[in-house]
Amino acid sequence: MRPKAVIIGAGALGLGFIAERLAGDYDLCLADIWAKEEMLRQIEANQGFTVNLCSLDGVRPRRVTGSFRVALTDTPEGRSALDQALQEADLVLSATGRRLLDKVVASIAPAMNTRSRKAWLLFCENGLHIADSYARSFGPQIVLADTVMSRMCRFGDPQESAYQPLWPGYGSSLVIEDYSFLPLDADLCRLGPFTSVFSLITHAEFLIWEDIKMYLHNGMHAFVAYHASLEGVRRFPDTPGWIREQARRVMQDEVIPAIVGTHAGAKQEEIEKYGLSLLARFFNPFFNDSIERGTRGVAEKLAPGERLIGGCEYIKRAGIEPRGYASTIRAAQKILAR
Repeated sequence: MRPKAVIIGAGALGLGFIAERLAGDYDLCLADIWAKEEMLRQIEANQGFTVNLCSLDGVRPRRVTGSFRVALTDTPEGRSALDQALQEADLVLSATGRRLLDKVVASIAPAMNTRSRKAWLLFCENGLHIADSYARSFGPQIVLADTVMSRMCRFGDPQESAYQPLWPGYGSSLVIEDYSFLPLDADLCRLGPFTSVFSLITHAEFLIWEDIKMYLHNGMHAFVAYHASLEGVRRFPDTPGWIREQARRVMQDEVIPAIVGTHAGAKQEEIEKYGLSLLARFFNPFFNDSIERGTRGVAEKLAPGERLIGGCEYIKRAGIEPRGYASTIRAAQKILAR
């Protein structure tokens, strides 16, 4: 019998990374609100959907197939279906965004806390120490764990004809990176229902990857997006050379040395190699990410502990002055003032 997983949040990440990766190994329940009924019901009817897998060499359509059922969380029937799925699941993953997470946890905790059998709850939102912040909401039979979600995913714009739709005739496409590394902390997850889709790594390695995601990935993505936005750029592949070069310097002179200085096990050469590949992914013309997507939620990203202010503090704690990294904050303030 295949393990069962519930994915709460059927957005670009929930479908384009989590469901795409897990569909081959797990029976999935996709949970989201009634506004997404048409899309979710069609996935359920088709028992699958199409994604557009973007490498640096081109775009390849991929059909995702598996066992899919749906729960519309803001309807009585959907609420009942979700509670049942939460009772049966081996694994629950939230992918809703941080601002909705309090509500999500309050909604799922009652059903999960009535379980007698152990289950794992993975938080797939951006941020650090999310699992710890909700530990008191769940009983000992629920193992809470953070994740590192580094694949970029987006729904295609209607005018983008280079991508295949979720299914023939549908008005939207799902565009994802050809990137599959999905690490978990082995200290928490070694005995869990995790197939080879996941990479179980040591606790020390997982902490390094958390910081890589928050400051090297999220932080530098914001750096490029905000500076490019102020220059009137609309797509990441059109980012001017001087912004690309500044991003490389900030990454190599500030962010990577801070990560290496923070973690004894961090290997500078490996992180530098990953950082350069990350910049290439940002500017991938086949993924063709929009600057507008990179500048969403600017005010939230200026919050204490988030990627901008928190990133500057992180770099300073490593004994490095974040001169270039801090320019993202000034760019964010200009965007908010427009």
